Amino acid sequence: MASLFLIPTSLNPETPSAALLPYEQDKIKHLQNFIVETAKTGRMHLKQLSLNTPLQQLNVMELNKHKHDYSALIKPLQDGHDVGLISDCGCPAVADPGSRIVSIAHQMGFNVVPLVGPSSILLALMASGMNGQNFSFIGYLPAEPNLRKTKLQKLEQGILKEKVTYIFIEAPFRNQKLAEAIIGQLNPELKLCLAINLMTENQQILSYSIQEWRRKKLDIDKKEVIFLIGQ
Repeated sequence: MASLFLIPTSLNPETPSAALLPYEQDKIKHLQNFIVETAKTGRMHLKQLSLNTPLQQLNVMELNKHKHDYSALIKPLQDGHDVGLISDCGCPAVADPGSRIVSIAHQMGFNVVPLVGPSSILLALMASGMNGQNFSFIGYLPAEPNLRKTKLQKLEQGILKEKVTYIFIEAPFRNQKLAEAIIGQLNPELKLCLAINLMTENQQILSYSIQEWRRKKLDIDKKEVIFLIGQ
């Protein structure tokens, strides 16, 4: 039975480095077929994996070019060949289009093998000091101000009633506006953590109460940020 290997990558695509532990890397050296989010970044990551097959001879299939027809991506599995799934950044299939490939692999009876590697979501939660026993990753908040305000009100209720830690992301060019909206709206006793540029030389993890944030100068425009709100 063929297997789909879920291969984590570095959180910093500009300086890719091997993100797998040695014993995990040994599991995938034989792979010759890969599904990648984008070809250029995928090949940069593949260079770090010390595969048995030269890079030029690998079958590299780009996920973004097969959004409406996954048959070509699944065919190597159907032919009995193991396949690796790689995201541009971090863990594949988590806040990532690769989840559809994983779902199809399960439906067709193939083995799915997740490998250990960096997840910006979990790293941010670990470093936030917030509740790690009841948390929820919710993707993106609405960009429209009124809808975002309503969503933040609901999240605030969840924090106060259930002590939930909410984790979310935003497009880098909208980070500043989102942070300002959170700081301006939420209960001053709640906390906001910003995990900025994780696993890079410019990494910062800042966690303060909303009241404290209101006294600080903030500049996170065009940076990679994981947002967490909680207690």
